[in-house]
Amino acid sequence: MPDTLTLPVHGMTCGGCENAVKRAVSLLPGVADVAASHRDHQVVVTFDPALVTPAAIEAKIDALGYRVER
Repeated sequence: MPDTLTLPVHGMTCGGCENAVKRAVSLLPGVADVAASHRDHQVVVTFDPALVTPAAIEAKIDALGYRVER
């Protein structure tokens, strides 16, 4: 059964930032859907916890240069 993770993310300033996050996170195995909003400063990920962890999702976003609030 998929889980949904809502992460507060800072540093996204435009639609290009949203697209970069969506593209990168969607490539992780087990990620079913990604929605990113620079206006709301958040990323919502639907994923299979048997295939990917929240920590791996956060690490992918951090690696892009955005800051996930923990």
